[in-house]
Amino acid sequence: MARIEIPTKETAPAATKPILERYERNLGVTPNFFSLIARSPDVLSAEANMHATLGKSLGHNTRERIHIMTAEVNGCNYCLSVHTYVGGKFNKMSPEDMELNRTGHSTDPKADAAVQFAYRVAKNRGHVTDADFAAVRAAGFTDEEIIDIVAETAFSFTTNLFNNTFQTDIDSIVTPLKTNYDEQSAK
Repeated sequence: MARIEIPTKETAPAATKPILERYERNLGVTPNFFSLIARSPDVLSAEANMHATLGKSLGHNTRERIHIMTAEVNGCNYCLSVHTYVGGKFNKMSPEDMELNRTGHSTDPKADAAVQFAYRVAKNRGHVTDADFAAVRAAGFTDEEIIDIVAETAFSFTTNLFNNTFQTDIDSIVTPLKTNYDEQSAK
């Protein structure tokens, strides 16, 4: 159960309703994450703008792969569940690919390089090696796209932090998944 009450469409602040309605139109539901952060109109606006703006050069599938991987790294069951749902339902990604994403890999060779790089960024908190850069460049990613990979990973971190902190309830249309995150590593 969430640590703070998740507003409904009716109880959310008026300033947030257009953003929440946009998510409902696009996804058929307003995700609990966006409803939760709607308690702060500034935070919802910032997160929704980042969500809409980042990673376009990477494509939807690679973005989802990065979100799945980052959720696993950060032990975020909410984000793992939601992004696996989105990856399968809307992006038609295979269950095998999404399982590989959790460990920083992909069945798609180019996406594999992006997810491996994002994995190293996430696991090492940005302390990557020259070899890591060389590998993602060798796979054909431009410097601009590498910036997008890091930005998408950082955006995922923010959503993971919110959902882990507030223990956001997993949306009813989503199959709950558990990360392999070791609770002891959080201590």
